[in-house]
Formats: sequence, structure tokens, C-alpha cells
Amino acid sequence: MESHFQFLDQESIQNHLAKRSGEQKLGEVISIGELEAVESPQFVLLGIQESIGVKGNLGIAGTHTAWEAFLAKFVNIQANHFLPLEKLHLLGSFNFDALFNSCNTLEDYRKASEQVDNEVYPLIAKFIEKGHIPIIIGGSHANAYPLIKGTSIALNQAIKAVNLDAHADFRALEGRHSGNPFSYAFHEGYLKFYQMIGLHENYNNQSMLDEMQKHGNVHFYTFEDIFLRRKLTYEQALEKSFFSVDNLPCGIELDLDCIQNTLSSAMGPSGFSVTHSRQFAYQAGLVTNAKYLHLCEGTFQLENGQQDATIGKLLSYLATDFIKGVSDS
Repeated sequence: MESHFQFLDQESIQNHLAKRSGEQKLGEVISIGELEAVESPQFVLLGIQESIGVKGNLGIAGTHTAWEAFLAKFVNIQANHFLPLEKLHLLGSFNFDALFNSCNTLEDYRKASEQVDNEVYPLIAKFIEKGHIPIIIGGSHANAYPLIKGTSIALNQAIKAVNLDAHADFRALEGRHSGNPFSYAFHEGYLKFYQMIGLHENYNNQSMLDEMQKHGNVHFYTFEDIFLRRKLTYEQALEKSFFSVDNLPCGIELDLDCIQNTLSSAMGPSGFSVTHSRQFAYQAGLVTNAKYLHLCEGTFQLENGQQDATIGKLLSYLATDFIKGVSDS
């Protein structure tokens, strides 16, 4: 099978760096590229440049643009004592543009999503086996499935996932796409417990809700229950979700379409604040047995031309918040 993974090199980092006298930026000190056998960074950052899962779910392409936007901002973070610089490694990214361009029909996109699955999960399994914590940036939420699968295979056990999201992504097993990564992972035995925070009641279909309610290990708190009905606070929703199964290996999922006015295929005017999402990333790293962080669905530019110049900085905040949470634990 053709590999679509590209390792970063110094030239690609230098093209993004904005150097300043008397300061040191992250891109000047962080290790990059292929990992040597002797290296043991705790956090390995990699990108997935694809919009295949979105198109397979009848959405608007653009998630393939997030990684480069993230990279441009991330390497220009100040290198200071607030980040464990020696524990960070920038690996590179999957680039599935050619596979995307080969698709013409809905069935093509869903078949191509399976190809993405089969490339992504072995790499994730490799890093989990070696004790690294992958931080995966960009792409559609379809990639939650290979992340869960790779983690489960590496640990030889089904895992838990906690997802900050407006949508459950537990749709029917109708061919792989961004709307059903968790239903596939659950059905195939890689996902044991699934917890969602912030589902929007207007945008989750009844058949999916009925299916989730059949399973005792699938739970959610809606955005409306938290902020309109005030059945529980946001902090209580986080606590209940993070501590629902003690110390089970956990995948941390953050779909950027749940953040108010953040550009994505399912962008909306109502949602969590950026501060809420940053609290989620930090607390997830701090208190769970987190095995990976997945930041997905955000876009720098949608296929309709709409842009969000802040997406790279937002992704950088979320990644470093998670890193700080794990480091403070």
C-alpha cells in the first residue's frame, strides 16, 4: 500500500519561522522529522491532511487545510519554561490530497476513508506501543476510528473515548465517513466506553440517539442540558465524563465544530467558548489516563472559499493546553 506520510524537515520549519532577536521560538529548538530508535519524547505531534471523511458524510471539504495553519503558528510559540520542550517532537503529516482528488462519488469517498483508516491506525499503534502520546491535528472526525483502533490494538484492550462535540458521530454502519467513527469502533470492539459532552439537540438524529441509548457504556450530556436547563454545570459534565470509568486508557477527542463561530464543515453560531475548549484539553490531560489527543474538523479554508485566519493559533493553544495538563498531572 502506498504511504501518504511525509516527515517534516528543517526547511519546512524555517519557511514558517518568524525569528526575533533575543527570543527563542519553539521551531528553533523542537526535534522534528523521523524518530530515531534512541529518542523517547513523550508527545509526538502529527497531522492528517484530508477532507475525505467530511465528503463521505455529505459535508463541505476543508479539514485538510488545518495542519499547515497549525504548523505556522505552533513553531512560533515562545520556547519558555511553561512547556516541556525536551518532551515534544514534530513528526510530519499524512497528505491524502491525491486520494481525495481520485474520488467522484459518495461511495468513492467512503471507500477512500477505509484506505485512510488502514494507513493511520498502524502508525498510531506503533507510537502507543512505545509509550508516546500522539497529538493528531487536522482532518475529519472520521479519523477517530483508526486512532481508537490503533490504541486498542497496541494496548490489547478496548479503550474509552471522551468527545467534546456538537455531534455524536455514531451514525449507521453504512460505509466509513466522519459521521460514524465511534459506532464502527464500538461495533468492532475497540471502544468500550463512549462519553460525549455538548451534543446539540437540534443536530443529532433520533435513530442515532435511540441506538446509543441501547448501550449502557454510551453516555452524553447535551449543550442544552448544561447551559439552558442547567441540569449540571460544565465543570460537572467534565468531571462526570472524565471519571466515569477509573483509569481506563482514554482517547481525547475535540471536534472544533463545537466551538462557537469556529470555521468547520458544521460551523455554528452557538457552542462552547474557546476558553471552555481549552479547559477541556487541559483537564483531560490532567486527570484522565490519556493516550492521545485528536483535534479535528477545524479548517483554515473551506471549499466554498470561506477562511478563518485564527484556526492555527486555536489549534496551538489546544495542543499545548493538553501537554501542560499531562505534564502537571
